[in-house]
Amino acid sequence: MPQITVEYTRRLAEIDWTPVALEIHQAAVEIAGAALSTCKTRLIALDHVVIADDAPDTAMLACRVGLMLGRTPEQKIALSERVLEILTAALAGRADKVEVSAEVFELDETYRKATLGD
Repeated sequence: MPQITVEYTRRLAEIDWTPVALEIHQAAVEIAGAALSTCKTRLIALDHVVIADDAPDTAMLACRVGLMLGRTPEQKIALSERVLEILTAALAGRADKVEVSAEVFELDETYRKATLGD
């Protein structure tokens, strides 16, 4: 059931984020026991971001992974650490400054989902 959001400043838009998303899906399966068929990622390029005191030379990459209740703190920590590794590996070889973050959180009892069609 992971609801994953990867947001990045437009300067990072040349990276193919699909393989990164698929690797995060696999990590959610292996670490948090998610079903691969329920993993979904929104890849969002941000046009308007203010970092620090308006540091125009700094890019941003942030990932949030929402999981259903029931994962242990250890699973959530391990998944956030793995996601951070995946994200930083995607940026390998870049010389510019990029602030990278990963967060795993619980979707609460208000979360609802519907699947339509086949």
